[in-house]
Amino acid sequence: MKTNLLLGTFVVLTAAAVAGANLFAQDKGKPAPAPTKDQQAMEAAMKSFATPGPAHQVLEQKAGRWNLAVKIFMPGAPGPTESKAASEMKMIMDGRYLQDSTEGTFMDQPFRGQGLTGYDNLKKKYFATWIDNMGTGIMTSEGTFDAGAKTFTYASEMPDCSSGKYVKGRSTETWTDNDHWSLKSYAPGPDGKEYMCMQIDYSRAK
Repeated sequence: MKTNLLLGTFVVLTAAAVAGANLFAQDKGKPAPAPTKDQQAMEAAMKSFATPGPAHQVLEQKAGRWNLAVKIFMPGAPGPTESKAASEMKMIMDGRYLQDSTEGTFMDQPFRGQGLTGYDNLKKKYFATWIDNMGTGIMTSEGTFDAGAKTFTYASEMPDCSSGKYVKGRSTETWTDNDHWSLKSYAPGPDGKEYMCMQIDYSRAK
């Protein structure tokens, strides 16, 4: 991530330097020099990375207000812990990212969470982050979208208090129609085997 950040900063600074040189030339009454092939390639790469496209438009179907039916599954428990929540999702940064603000309850305590989802034009992958008031860490995910199955599939790294470390997990988001979709999350249990730890059924609020 640090490498990508440094590269992005370098590209931006280089583009700014080129623009400054052109402006200086114009101020001196000289015609601006034609950009070199390397400069043209850099400008094209920067534009491609920065421009939202069809993959970002897929996220727009999530924009709006949602009612959530939440089920939390604990290893060894006879059944899931169920609760209700509400989410408001909106596209931000001119259609580049989807922001999710969720409020509800967990174990009779107020719950608040914030999510961010986007599509990285460089990696050609979707990504997501999640933070909430039940912890001090962050869950990060990368994944893909299968248009035919109407399903997002993510591989995640999440904090696990029981093991005292971050663990690998996965999740799927499957759409029934434009107003209903289901999130299922999987994580390693105490025996190391994967189990479904959470299911959230989303219904668009009217």
